Amino acid sequence: MKGISKTAHAGLSPLIPAVLAPPEVMTQAPPGFIPPPLNPSGARLETKELAPGVYGLLSSKPPVDNSGFVVGEHGVLVIDAHINGAMAGLIQTAVRQVTNKPILYVVNTNYHGDHTFGNYAFPQETLIVAQQKTAEIMRDFEREKQFLLPAVDNDPTVFGDVRLRLPDLVLDEYLELDLGGRVVELHHFGHGNTPGDTVVYVPEARVAWTGNLIVGEGTIPFLIEGGAGAYLETMAKFAHTLEVGTIVPGHLALTSGAILGRYLAYLSELIESVRKAIRAGQNLEEAIAATPLGQQYTQDTAGSDSPLGAQFVAFRAGFHRWNVWRTYQGMNADAARSRAGALTRFAPGEPGARAA
Repeated sequence: MKGISKTAHAGLSPLIPAVLAPPEVMTQAPPGFIPPPLNPSGARLETKELAPGVYGLLSSKPPVDNSGFVVGEHGVLVIDAHINGAMAGLIQTAVRQVTNKPILYVVNTNYHGDHTFGNYAFPQETLIVAQQKTAEIMRDFEREKQFLLPAVDNDPTVFGDVRLRLPDLVLDEYLELDLGGRVVELHHFGHGNTPGDTVVYVPEARVAWTGNLIVGEGTIPFLIEGGAGAYLETMAKFAHTLEVGTIVPGHLALTSGAILGRYLAYLSELIESVRKAIRAGQNLEEAIAATPLGQQYTQDTAGSDSPLGAQFVAFRAGFHRWNVWRTYQGMNADAARSRAGALTRFAPGEPGARAA
């Protein structure tokens, strides 16, 4: 297919299980965690030209999702379809205010419904593109709606018109899409916020859309699923692979490539702090208390400048508690598996077992 690299293929892989279910995490959250408010009622998408033919669509009601689009000679690529048909309609209106060229592609940066539920509202000839794991998890449509309900004020009418539309093209680690005179790169660097996080990158403009891999200016990583070690490795690959000037994050204010260093430092410090707490025999609450969010991650203007104000600061603190909780649980589980493996390997009477 013209304009599509050989790393992509049509449809969903039969080699991957039909459903990789999202984690049941919101009901297990530690005290102090606040679900981000994603109800789009009253939100607008403000168009910001980041480079010739490269546009960010920034939510007037953060942390309601951002989006964006890239224009080439042949057509348009849209980044993220938003949470429902109405918001997908705002994206298409923004595109039409710039160009009448067809929307060739919509890229889903992750599987969450606030990034994918608007897929169905785009023309049928538009190809939906996502990473393999994202595409597979998207199949569990009803569960994702239930998962998102707390973030939309428990109002199911937000999803009232939504129908499942799965990706037409899936990628593994890398995909190039040629829009005519402009190539857009899709990168999957590994598991971060979700298993299939995808970075959309315009090399000539040094602009990247990150979805939830980077939440926004002044933020820290959010380990909604997976571990800090995997997230750290993913961010390191990102930082070493792409030269980024401007980042359009998933939910908050535009930021720069400098935030990659902030995320890397935070994850490294988180891992070391939790490891020390476990070695000291601390329980979860003690570990959380012993792992405060460092001043270097709180002394900035993002909290005061954000339309969320003090709520932004509360979100960030809640995300940190969540991250400590997830990292502590993950390290304890790894240690338990390691001990169980050692006991099995050196059981009495087995070759290699130590004498009592």
